[in-house]
Amino acid sequence: MDVARYARNNLVLQYIPFEDFSKLIPHMQVREVDAKEVLHQAGEPIQFIYFPISALMSMLMPTSDGSTVELAMVGREGFTGMSALLNSMTTREHGALTKVVTVIPGTVIRMKSDAFISAADSSLSMARSLRRYLSLLFIELALSVTCNRLHSLEQRCARWLLTAMDKGDTSEIPVTQEMLAGILGVYRQSIVQVLNDFETTGLVQRGRGSIRMETRERLVAIVCECYFAGRKRTSGR
Repeated sequence: MDVARYARNNLVLQYIPFEDFSKLIPHMQVREVDAKEVLHQAGEPIQFIYFPISALMSMLMPTSDGSTVELAMVGREGFTGMSALLNSMTTREHGALTKVVTVIPGTVIRMKSDAFISAADSSLSMARSLRRYLSLLFIELALSVTCNRLHSLEQRCARWLLTAMDKGDTSEIPVTQEMLAGILGVYRQSIVQVLNDFETTGLVQRGRGSIRMETRERLVAIVCECYFAGRKRTSGR
């Protein structure tokens, strides 16, 4: 496959000048990832960095009792494995802090984490591109904390669906009710009730392992301010 052609569809890689980008190509592979595929497991070394092209990832924080909650979504605007770059020694010693799972299957660019860190350390232009994405990730993390603490489950669910559909450029997400409960950090029955209400009022249509948005305007009407704040601050990317 033409790695360069695929890679330039990722916005982090797109911002790197070709002279520096061309040095990364020998370390890159084009790969297809499946829905629910675990790319990073919490507590394990980060061996690869993934740059989504058409796939969408969920960055989850797990707890000792098996519960999870999503910290951020990663689409073609970013990459997974940021902790390997920011604190490589701690990550090597303790492993990844978060679990990363594919939500929307699709194409990614995969690169060995050691090669990625080495390139970032030696290229000013790459460092600038990574900082640009880091600022977006910080915004998403801040909004995630605020939303999880202050807004209703209905609003949080609407925000997640709209954001996932925006990033995935689709009106249907291949996510089960169980997976969505894990993403939002709530019991499955709570999500079932919310989606029942959404379906009854014509906001979404549930399929076998998927959720389709029926009326975007009405879903937008009930979403919290975090959704609009996120769109406003990242629309200039």
